[in-house]
Amino acid sequence: MGIGRGSRLLQAWSFNRGVYQYLHGYGPATILSLDRVTAFTHLHAGGGTHKTFLSLRRRYSGPIAGYFRFISPFHRYLLYVEKKGFENPNLVKVRCNSEMVREDVLREYSVPAEKLVVIHSSIRWKAMEKVFADRHRIARMLCQKHRIDPAWKSLLFLGSGFDRKGLDVAIKGLSLMPAAYHLIVVGKGATRVYARLAAELDVGGRVHFLGPQADGWQYAALCTAMVLPSQYDPFGGAAAEGHAMGIPVLVSDKTGYSDWVEHGRNGVIIPTPMKQPQIESAFADLHALIEHPKWSPERLRDHSGQLDDDVILERLFREFIGS
Repeated sequence: MGIGRGSRLLQAWSFNRGVYQYLHGYGPATILSLDRVTAFTHLHAGGGTHKTFLSLRRRYSGPIAGYFRFISPFHRYLLYVEKKGFENPNLVKVRCNSEMVREDVLREYSVPAEKLVVIHSSIRWKAMEKVFADRHRIARMLCQKHRIDPAWKSLLFLGSGFDRKGLDVAIKGLSLMPAAYHLIVVGKGATRVYARLAAELDVGGRVHFLGPQADGWQYAALCTAMVLPSQYDPFGGAAAEGHAMGIPVLVSDKTGYSDWVEHGRNGVIIPTPMKQPQIESAFADLHALIEHPKWSPERLRDHSGQLDDDVILERLFREFIGS
């Protein structure tokens, strides 16, 4: 079938057209879609809705960027495909990987509520067990590798796409915390603008860019909390991995993993839009939670156990594909 070369609009169009042509003429079948196409019976909406994503991006973009995104043929085509897909008469089920995604679909499209099932994304929970048990030794090893002072109270920012994941908010929050707190940034992305922001806020020496790392979640071993203040993240697997490594997490209310966060107990939920008052309040709550933990590392890890790959796979067969 192949994907046409050229612009991303041409690639999206040719992929959807190729899928439609391939499926045309088939009789009744179960067709699972993991991407934005118009022909399927079951949809894995792991990326949320593009309509919601664009709406939220307008909050954080300048007027010029927002205008060009609005008139972009690529984005307009994706909205067309998304609408056609949700309204296609053969639709049986939509797997939403958070309550937030379910609410987005209900709000934006005419999909009957009974066709939407919430099954969260999975993590390698069992595979992380050995690292969790050996986390103190691993923390020492990582500190030596990156010349990190183990006396720091480090916060972990994990993920690529720094703009959408809210690295600017994480740096602003760090600037409100005591000098012993540092921010460890693990992920791929341009760092210049964030290094400049850190310098402007007088925390340049407290923000450490380590770049992409294999199994980046292991860096939770040397940290006191995970911070993921995303503009929009349908699930937020890094936060789940933070809990699986026994540390509290800070997420935005536009991160699907907020379903698993009990504010002030196992983490903090920062409301959007994330302006200065919201940032100040959320990071004050995070500081209090780090200094006076409510849950043990073991309890934090156990909390995310229902997200193990095997558990989620069984639910997918039973509640989604098998329906």
